[in-house]
Amino acid sequence: MGHVFNNMFKISSSMKTGVALLALLAVFSAVGSSILPDRFYHLLLFNALLIMLFINLGLCTFNRCLKLRKLLAKQTDIIKQLRQWGLLILHSGLIFILIGGMINGWAGHSGTVKLAEGERALITRDKEGEKVTLFLEAFEIELYENNMPSQYLSRVSLYKGDRLEQQATISVNHPLQYEGIKIYQQSYGSMVDVTIEGQGQVDTFTAQEGQLLDIPGSSWQVKVFKYIPDFDPAYGMESKSIQPNNPRIIYSVYQDKVLMGVGAAPFGERIEIDSAAYVEFNGLKSYSVLKVKEDPGLPYAGAGGILFMLGAALAEINIFAKPRKSTDSKMAEE
Repeated sequence: MGHVFNNMFKISSSMKTGVALLALLAVFSAVGSSILPDRFYHLLLFNALLIMLFINLGLCTFNRCLKLRKLLAKQTDIIKQLRQWGLLILHSGLIFILIGGMINGWAGHSGTVKLAEGERALITRDKEGEKVTLFLEAFEIELYENNMPSQYLSRVSLYKGDRLEQQATISVNHPLQYEGIKIYQQSYGSMVDVTIEGQGQVDTFTAQEGQLLDIPGSSWQVKVFKYIPDFDPAYGMESKSIQPNNPRIIYSVYQDKVLMGVGAAPFGERIEIDSAAYVEFNGLKSYSVLKVKEDPGLPYAGAGGILFMLGAALAEINIFAKPRKSTDSKMAEE
């Protein structure tokens, strides 16, 4: 029984085991984060690998402490002592980085919020359960001279309950930060005001691109496929420019969910789908897409990164401390 335990301890505390676990984590992270970017870090397999690597690093650090203790008792060479301290600090840094990653995986949060001007959305709750909400005051797109977008700007107000906590302008690479929460500007989209008429019944919707709408009292449906600000048939489904010189809504018509046709409609035109079915696109409203992230493990990971760099510098100190012999001195010795 003791022999089996010793073998398990050697395998668990082996540097080779740690390298193999790191390689598995790297491959699994590269594949998993691209397939499930918001859920990947909560998967059981990922967290199991993290725990196994944490145990391995803890045992490796324990072994390093034992070796350092013996070295300090026997060795008087200050350079070798500093190198051993460096390796110990390096291992400790890796453990802190891993702790930060596990905290983020278990307690972190990542999600997407879509807001039109004048809308408010719940982004999180504080420790007491009070709502933290975000209100979009205005959304702007800055353009280069060639009319290509240069920056997206979301002017927001952040509330805790009914109390205003912060006002900021979120842009690409300039997130809003509040009590461990970061809100990034991710992208933007368009919503269309649509009027649907069927069998004398009139309904008004604010539809997102790709949304399918039922026409009342009929088997017809209309999908708001895409907004094109400068429509030109020669450009197909792409806009000729970003300016609204010839705005069109690309829509598709379905009957019993079977595609019947595709059209390009201007705003304000009443389109007859059937003898008693009509659709009209009234106007456009842009919305901002914001990424909300909570990373409670970030301070631990940051501290681990500092320890790792410090340990790596100390571990390599002998390279800079050893004087190199010149070619002339080597020839003299020969």
